[in-house]
Amino acid sequence: MLCFFFFVCVFVYTRTCQYNASISNFGGGFR
Repeated sequence: MLCFFFFVCVFVYTRTCQYNASISNFGGGFR
């Protein structure tokens, strides 16, 4: 159960990082 939760957290984290990276590239860098 804990391993599954950890896997989901990592999956969501990587998806969020990729989403932020694509937005930064599209918007010319938000930060």
